[in-house]
Amino acid sequence: MVKNIDLSVVVTVHREGLLIHKTLRSVFEALKKVEENGYLYEVIIHIDNGDQKTKDYLKKYKNIEYIRVFENNFGDTGPSRNFARQKAAGRYVAFLDGDDLISDNYFIDAVRILESEKEEIIVHPEAVLTFGVGQPNVLTLQRDSSEKDIFILLGENRWGSVLVAKKETLAKTPYRVLRAGYGHEDYVFNIEAIQNGFLHRIAKGTVLFYRRSDKSRLTSGNHQHVIIPAVEAFNFLTIKKEIKNPEIKKRDALKEKGYRIYKKMRENELLNAFITPVAKMTIRILNYKPQKKVPDFVVEEWKKMNHIETQLYPFPHVLDEVKNYDAEIFSVVSRAYCEVAKCISKKPDYVFFVPWVVRGGADKVLFNYIEALKEIHQDWHFAVIATLSVDNTWSSSLPEYVDFIDFGNISLGLNSDMKDKLMSLIVTQLRCKKLHIINSEYGYDWVRRHLELIKDNYDLYISLFAWEYIAGSHRKCLQSYDDPYLFEIFDVVKKIFTDNKNMINYTCEHNGFEKNKFIVQYQPVRELNFRPAKNNVLDHGKLKILWAGRVVPSKLPDIVLKIGSMFENGEVIIDMFGELSDTIEKGSLKNNKNVRYCGKYDDFNSLPIGEYDLFLYTSLNDGMPNVILEATAAGLPVIASNDGGVGEFIKDGKTGILIEDYLNAEAYAKALRKILEDPRRLKQYVKNAQKLLKDQHSWSKFIENVKRDIG
Repeated sequence: MVKNIDLSVVVTVHREGLLIHKTLRSVFEALKKVEENGYLYEVIIHIDNGDQKTKDYLKKYKNIEYIRVFENNFGDTGPSRNFARQKAAGRYVAFLDGDDLISDNYFIDAVRILESEKEEIIVHPEAVLTFGVGQPNVLTLQRDSSEKDIFILLGENRWGSVLVAKKETLAKTPYRVLRAGYGHEDYVFNIEAIQNGFLHRIAKGTVLFYRRSDKSRLTSGNHQHVIIPAVEAFNFLTIKKEIKNPEIKKRDALKEKGYRIYKKMRENELLNAFITPVAKMTIRILNYKPQKKVPDFVVEEWKKMNHIETQLYPFPHVLDEVKNYDAEIFSVVSRAYCEVAKCISKKPDYVFFVPWVVRGGADKVLFNYIEALKEIHQDWHFAVIATLSVDNTWSSSLPEYVDFIDFGNISLGLNSDMKDKLMSLIVTQLRCKKLHIINSEYGYDWVRRHLELIKDNYDLYISLFAWEYIAGSHRKCLQSYDDPYLFEIFDVVKKIFTDNKNMINYTCEHNGFEKNKFIVQYQPVRELNFRPAKNNVLDHGKLKILWAGRVVPSKLPDIVLKIGSMFENGEVIIDMFGELSDTIEKGSLKNNKNVRYCGKYDDFNSLPIGEYDLFLYTSLNDGMPNVILEATAAGLPVIASNDGGVGEFIKDGKTGILIEDYLNAEAYAKALRKILEDPRRLKQYVKNAQKLLKDQHSWSKFIENVKRDIG
């Protein structure tokens, strides 16, 4: 081998077969110009997990003096390139993949730039033309480094993997060895090169012809769903300091207004149902960029490459159909990430995915877990990621040791891939290995996309409560996004928590799951909130009943109205408290002589509990309703529908009254008539229920279970 090599060209091959022949032809033509200018070179062919067809073809190059062939089974870009760099004899090293084609001016122009620059730089082709059978021609024009590089890179990789650099520069920023759901080694390399102070430069007028096929690694589902690992350049605290950068804060006024209109559309159920196509078109218009003309130098190099690859020729109709790609379109992801950075105060020890943080049973579960884990680990910090675009009214009640990330609103207007990229950045940069999904459909979907990542890098916990009721199904159809998602992600889940045994039986029966991952953790009620049962249930001469919860179809407000209509005027009064859903009209609750709608409430203890004799609970889908536990603690006897896990707490005739035929208003009315005849047993119901509450739902018991199951 000739000593004092100037340029080592590394061609990494896998399973390209005869396609490598065309790649090497383009390499040899480019090296002619290197030789003509007096530079010495070598070619390193690195076979990494190559197939036999590719190996057989490359045998012809093993005895050529300036070509060296190595064979390994790394299977990853990082160790493959690090190995080749160590073997390279040249002052400069060029990396190329086995199915790429390079314009003949790239190597010589890159070497000239490297020799003229005093700073440490990495040189890329100016243009990347993606082509392939069944693939559109996509043109990317790469640019020199600038001050806003890190913010562009937050959204998307700015430079491709083909480069030329000094060997010593590459040694200072070796490629990461990425496994188990992490990937995009060239993306991470570009980020860390910038972080280390290196500059990316473009060799003007040069073109990489990047071959893409349906079978390529880039287009495979596994590769699409790998994500970059945590990098110091994207550290939230670092980004927070740089948010003042005007390039990132600046946003077109029209787009701001347009996104606000889009948000209004998505928040309104009627508009969302009928004008979603219009909303989508709004986003398309806002993101539209005029098609750019293909530069002359690309057209010329495209023509020249035709004698090597006949697929390539810039016919007029082909030029008209070229699509332009610019990494800066992902700056919306960068801006969103900067908004997230503002929410982060420190690295969390535990991360929750929830749909929202509003007042309700599921959100109380969130608060219970946070408080319990904090009591167990006093130095822990938490992050809560809300994935739906709603008004998270209860987020202000989160403790100071919890960072709240309003992902649903911050990501509004991003397409599916952009949202996935943003969430992936958030999860990896939070650098927390404990994730917990509570009712977040998007949380499930994100995990489904990244199974390998979760399996090898995270402890994933899930809380399940109940199946869902579909409006319009005549209450004969069950639906739960938990079921299909859980079926797909079950293998990567560490533990599944539920607040009732019925949910475990239902889920395992319908999916064939083994029960070893399922754990019942009954939600707690503080004993300090306990009140004794009232002594004179009917001292006001009538039965006053409290109903409290979300006023939605699944809570059966229509059944409540029917119950009220079955009694004489004033004999039974049912007061309904709760926020109305869009599907329930306020007027429909006013046309009943014995049922009164009393509006929203802050929390259960803010209600005038002392005025009532009984708590009524109706529902189609539930686990163990928290409101039943609260009513019991408040000293109210309970009459409830036997749905979900209700029967695990309300034992008929012992801890309350359980209605089996809970879609039949007459069944409730019959039970209420018995109470009117003999109210004395209600006091005993409360005593029995409060005893069960202390035994099964105490705070100390909950702490014990959380410590055992989570640690």
